Amino acid sequence: MISMVTANGEEHGVINTLANSVKFDDFKNMNAETKAKAEKLKKEESKVVKARYINHRGAHERLTKPYMRWAGDPIKIYHLIPGHTYELPVGFIKEINENPGLPRRSEVVDANGVPTRFDGKPEILHELVPISF
Repeated sequence: MISMVTANGEEHGVINTLANSVKFDDFKNMNAETKAKAEKLKKEESKVVKARYINHRGAHERLTKPYMRWAGDPIKIYHLIPGHTYELPVGFIKEINENPGLPRRSEVVDANGVPTRFDGKPEILHELVPISF
């Protein structure tokens, strides 16, 4: 994926790629069954699909996040702008979408006016919606 630039000069997409100091070990320390599962998962998570980035707080918020899933993979720094479509690895999409979100403290108070310790539903901030698989 190539980085893109907005009309006002903001770079987005993959904005930097860093070398990984850990070499790929071909899963040599795994037994045959686990190795087969890991190879299948790596292949699935490395597949690149188009996805639209949504920030539930608004279009002014951005997501800048490094991503590296497997040993030997380069470390890619992504900078995403809401409303734009990007070509992203499935593993990155899963990592963002499976994040439980920000905890939200309940505003309920007891009879003495002391806040209760109950948490509300977490606030989902970032979401990637796959367009193609």
